[in-house]
Amino acid sequence: MAIQSKTKETKKTKGVFGINWFTLVLFIVMAFVFIQKDLSLNFNLNAPINVEKEKPKKYDAPSQKVTHPQKKKVPKLTEKTPAKKVKEVNEKTGTSFFNFFSRGKKKKAKSLKSELDKIDESIKQGYLKRFAHVAISEQEKFKIPASIILANALLHSAAGQTDMASGYNNHFAIACGNDWDGGSGSANGICYRTYETAWMSFRNHSKYITTGQFEQMVRYNSKDYRGWAKGLENLKYSDDKNLSKNLIQIIEQYGLNDLDE
Repeated sequence: MAIQSKTKETKKTKGVFGINWFTLVLFIVMAFVFIQKDLSLNFNLNAPINVEKEKPKKYDAPSQKVTHPQKKKVPKLTEKTPAKKVKEVNEKTGTSFFNFFSRGKKKKAKSLKSELDKIDESIKQGYLKRFAHVAISEQEKFKIPASIILANALLHSAAGQTDMASGYNNHFAIACGNDWDGGSGSANGICYRTYETAWMSFRNHSKYITTGQFEQMVRYNSKDYRGWAKGLENLKYSDDKNLSKNLIQIIEQYGLNDLDE
């Protein structure tokens, strides 16, 4: 009887198709839940994406001050910053370096002879002895009086004491000129030649006063120091208005004309 009772109860819980009602209900509930999740997932996938842009984090700079680079200033050319060619100087102006001793724009240029007179006599004597053989050698090659060469060097270099002579081996204050392609420096806005050695300065001076605007100088005799002195002044070798007088005075004071023999 017990077995029959259990069989009847089992039949009651089964449906028409012989399926347990409890299992069927549980299956329907699970199916419903699954369908809801699937619908929710599809809805989220099809919805427009709203991506919030991440705000950049603010950079906390160090507490120390930051100095911004400044634009480089182009240095103005002065006597302390010589350029290769500051200003082209026409050779017709001669050396144009008489104002080398002038430190002010409106100040009157000092006399080359007055500057030379300030130099100690022993220095001047030593300078003449040092370059006497060079002057004689130049006379033999270019037919220029050795006395003129020495006197011109002594006067324009202040016995080798000017910055041009001591620093740049320019013993004759020769300006650059349009045809000069060698070394150069500047002072008071004037471009002047520079040389590697003092000998090169003497050689360039010999070529300079026998060519170009000074070509006519070769007509003077190699012993005529007076003619050469006046010729250099007439052709405006320098701004020294008393160039001829000063050269002749130096030559005769030190007996430099004896070197011309």
